[in-house]
Amino acid sequence: MKRLLCLCLLLSTLLSANELVDLYLDGGIGAVEERIETLLAEKDYWLKKIDPIDTRFGYFEDSRKFLFVVDKSKSSLSIYRYEGGKLILDGEHNVVMGDSKGDKFREGDKKTPVGSYRVLSLLSKGLDPYYGPYAFTTNYPNNLDKKLGKTGHGIWLHGMPLNGERADENTKGCIAVDNDLITRLQAEAKPENIILMINESGAMEAEKNELAEIMALLYQWRRDWKESNIESYLNLYSADFRRSDGLSRAEFELRKRAVFAKKYKKVILFSNFEVVPYPNSFGDVIYRARLWQDYTAEQHKSSKTKELYLRKENGRFLIVSEN
Repeated sequence: MKRLLCLCLLLSTLLSANELVDLYLDGGIGAVEERIETLLAEKDYWLKKIDPIDTRFGYFEDSRKFLFVVDKSKSSLSIYRYEGGKLILDGEHNVVMGDSKGDKFREGDKKTPVGSYRVLSLLSKGLDPYYGPYAFTTNYPNNLDKKLGKTGHGIWLHGMPLNGERADENTKGCIAVDNDLITRLQAEAKPENIILMINESGAMEAEKNELAEIMALLYQWRRDWKESNIESYLNLYSADFRRSDGLSRAEFELRKRAVFAKKYKKVILFSNFEVVPYPNSFGDVIYRARLWQDYTAEQHKSSKTKELYLRKENGRFLIVSEN
């Protein structure tokens, strides 16, 4: 009964009461579910859903986020709070970064990377005084960076030396802020709620049309996966796709064809979406999608975070990497 009520609540926002009842009477709960699956894979549904939300820096189902937006050309950090669908600017600050211009591609090039990164942890105890009182660690190199062959590690957002001295204005790739600011941020923002976006110039903002297209693609992807529609499923992947474990597009296809051929009955649930634009030095339109996935099939059950990178190619988004 609870399941039926949830389905009806979702559809009631899109269909009249009579249409909803007729759908149930004609085909039962299965018809209601099928209609929902169809709607979730349509861009128009998502355009209506996200229309009243401030999506300048992405779509979030978590009601609270912090966005740290870095403009390398101005050596500036803009801090935004995302609360209940609204973005609130919480200050703009000067930062110190790597002194070499351009995107980071290799270990030791002293460049600050361009991209969208998650904050993994907060360091304080035992931290070298050179990094100030606190440091936020990031997931550079992320899955897309690794696919592109980027190397290096230890890209942090941290404070200034506690002795007040800096031998130079180069952080060798990190982002350094005043100690008063990093102290305030560590008290207000949990690492798991922070997204760090770094662009070479300006702030890369999302377009509602693109966000709606990606959300529809993700639900089409889930539907094809659940129903073992192998051709439609593979059609959502780029020719140069590479999985985070190094599996190539050809190897991935062989494995998926073998699994889908077994026609396992699957239940796949998605929640807690995070879809953000991905600044890059290639001039591509790329987004990073992160979500919680509950998966149940014969003799297998898992709950985990899923992360995908999607690139626009010839007018449509395709998956170029996933974990």
